[in-house]
Amino acid sequence: MIGLVDCESFYCSCERAFRPDLKKTPIIVLSNNDHWIIALNFEAKNLGLKRGVRFKEALPIINENSVVFFSSNYTLYSDISWRVMETLRDLSPGVESYSIDEAFIDLSGFKNLAVYGETIRRTIKKQTLIPTTVGIAPTKALAKTAQRLAKKDTGIHVLETQKEIAEALELTPVEDIWGIGRAYAEKLEAAGIKTATEFIKIPGWIVKKEMTSVGWRLQRELKGIPMADLKIEADPRKGIISARQFRSPVQELSILYEAISYYAELAVEKLRAQECTTNSVTVSLESSGSGGRNGRHASIEIAPTDYLPDIISAARSLLKKLYSSDLEYWRTTIFLFGIEPITGRQMNFFYGDNRKKTVLSEKVDEINSKLGQHTVHPCGSEFRTDWGMRRAYLSPCYTTRIKDFPVAHW
Repeated sequence: MIGLVDCESFYCSCERAFRPDLKKTPIIVLSNNDHWIIALNFEAKNLGLKRGVRFKEALPIINENSVVFFSSNYTLYSDISWRVMETLRDLSPGVESYSIDEAFIDLSGFKNLAVYGETIRRTIKKQTLIPTTVGIAPTKALAKTAQRLAKKDTGIHVLETQKEIAEALELTPVEDIWGIGRAYAEKLEAAGIKTATEFIKIPGWIVKKEMTSVGWRLQRELKGIPMADLKIEADPRKGIISARQFRSPVQELSILYEAISYYAELAVEKLRAQECTTNSVTVSLESSGSGGRNGRHASIEIAPTDYLPDIISAARSLLKKLYSSDLEYWRTTIFLFGIEPITGRQMNFFYGDNRKKTVLSEKVDEINSKLGQHTVHPCGSEFRTDWGMRRAYLSPCYTTRIKDFPVAHW
């Protein structure tokens, strides 16, 4: 059996975890530069607010109903996600982190699944303060179906018998089937296929022809035939991207240097976290003017490395090629490709390992992990608010920055 654990309104739950005064309060979280609503809890949804709506357009509802709003605090969300996943690893022999707020877990051999599912929810809430819903079934697709039903039920739903599975599929509209997008859902509905029950009755060869092998595997999963094992160890990212839109257009090359260096630092942090190197750096620079936006990019191959100063040097050289003093720029982006695990990378005859660089990087990682991101960093990657992303309503980093730790008084 497979369980799917989903954190309820995750970004909002992270914000509320350290603000008990916000219990039952409508909460929304905003996108980069505070432009759009990207997350909201049940109380905010009940007011008619929706994801993707401009913050300014939603202000009348927000002000009238005392909705609390936050800038996106990805440092906080990532750390709490890690804590949730670590808690799950204590509760299951196998955990596949599917997204920042979802994970599949191996429950093979467990008995009294409904009771254990409630134990999982209670333990996560106690350890991380994050509420969850749990769906349990024989396959991933059915576990997702069970989890959707759990949201409307008691927070835990188990599909174990054929009768329970059949009833769940009958209650699931095709647009709610995990993996079926809007285009396929509209196509199926136009053909008279309204529910998951009707979907699994379509001949497999037709599904494979119209929806490729992905749709065919999904159909088999809904029939209770497992088509994918849990990925206990996450695959390394094949590419890492770091970018933000500037608070206001930037024209000075020195400021662009600072920005690309800072974004390189964020990208390399992810690279080192998965113990990999990169051998290809791409930089893009997007300008505004003449009634539209234009972008240019350039790439360079380097010796496989995870050493931040080398990657910053490559990124700056590319940025200089792209820069024009006549233009104003609204975004710059760094892409890292050619990513390989450090332990399995192919050695280069001309470039050997530099032990001093390795030791320095490890010490910087150690300090930043204890004292917070960006505590120790290259001089050129200094973050400045005049070009940095607008986050006027940012909450503290309660779990990763010592000065932001909550203080209890008694």
